[in-house]
Amino acid sequence: MFKATTRAVTAFVRQLKQLQIGQRLQSFVAIAFVGMFLLTTSIDSSSLSGSTKAMLNDMITRGEADGRPVTTAQWRAENKQLKGNPGERIERIAEETGDAVENMAEIYPGNAKSVLPGMSNDSLERDD
Repeated sequence: MFKATTRAVTAFVRQLKQLQIGQRLQSFVAIAFVGMFLLTTSIDSSSLSGSTKAMLNDMITRGEADGRPVTTAQWRAENKQLKGNPGERIERIAEETGDAVENMAEIYPGNAKSVLPGMSNDSLERDD
């Protein structure tokens, strides 16, 4: 009986190892695919409409006016500056989170009205 139990445990461990290798292979393939996709995809800014460019520029200037980093380089520079000072870093994260929530609160009502126009004139169908 001991030998049968040992064989069963050994077989189970082998299956777990094979499953673990399969999961690692799947993870590697998924990461490689996403990396290849990101490296081969580019955005042609000349094809963007004027209103989209204006909106992006407005977002950048608003972020700069708020003192929040806009580009990746700015985020990295701020991270280096605050490295080793967790209290100040937490304070900065809290400020930026509050600013982001405030911006979302400003944008949300307009988005809700444009996405759901039937809410203002009660023309949406009811589920009940």
